[in-house]
Amino acid sequence: MSTDITLFDNMPDEYKDLLAQLEPENTGTSTGGGLKRLSIRGGVFRKVVSGQEVAELEQRSINVIIVKTAPISRTYYAGQYVAGQNQPPTCWSADSSSGRPSDDVIGSDRQSATCFDCPQNVKGSGMGESRACRYNQRLAVLIADQDGMVKNNEVFQLILPATSIFGEDKKKLGLQSYARFLNSQKAPLASVVTEIRFDTDSSTPKLCFKPVRPVTQDELSMTLALQKDAEVLKLVTMSVKPKQDAIVAELNSGTVATPTQLFPQPDDEEGGEEAPVEEPVVKKSKKAKAEPTPQVDLASLLDEFDD
Repeated sequence: MSTDITLFDNMPDEYKDLLAQLEPENTGTSTGGGLKRLSIRGGVFRKVVSGQEVAELEQRSINVIIVKTAPISRTYYAGQYVAGQNQPPTCWSADSSSGRPSDDVIGSDRQSATCFDCPQNVKGSGMGESRACRYNQRLAVLIADQDGMVKNNEVFQLILPATSIFGEDKKKLGLQSYARFLNSQKAPLASVVTEIRFDTDSSTPKLCFKPVRPVTQDELSMTLALQKDAEVLKLVTMSVKPKQDAIVAELNSGTVATPTQLFPQPDDEEGGEEAPVEEPVVKKSKKAKAEPTPQVDLASLLDEFDD
């Protein structure tokens, strides 16, 4: 099997110039005023605008361009989920690689000084064997039409649960494994049309990622412009509005919490038990020479997915 990378070799120079301008993704909001979100509640793709569901998609898979990604975040909600309530998390980390709660978390709500030692990060602290503090990741995506082409610049926020982020099954890639595969092809996430499909073997909403084709030059130009759009940046920015009573308490104590915007609760939090997910192991980098990334043929991988 040939491992020569030819995904973009036949593209015109103008296309390659645009490709070089794509921003690197974070694989590692102002949510008022018409936030457009793609919900996966109940294992169904749902379009939600300003908190109201406006459309339910019948298909089990959709094709998208992943315009932007956020760092992997963590959220902990005290108490049980109540349908219809849009409450901020009690404690959170906008970037889980920091290993600690975000600075905006009210002192009295901090569950621990570090995420590693946090009692909410222990198996069984959530429902069943799950952890009470859960991973999630925000994406900004463009949805392809029925012909498989992306012609509309309407961007939706998609919040992935942990089971859709991690996982090493080659035929059911989580986002992290999928991004690593594309990186081995020297292809940014935003440079390909991606199929996102529900894993029908999972008891909770879980998405799998598969490459479909390189984006066209028109799609690439649209994506490049959207990556620089401030409103698109807001879709992948985790902003939390502290509880009003906590803000008053901190004002009285002489410190002020930053009152940012409320964001939607991840769909895996909506009343169900999340499948247990192993804590990712962060390995310390060594100064030794890194081994070359194994090259994988795109066409062969697609054939394996379709078996």
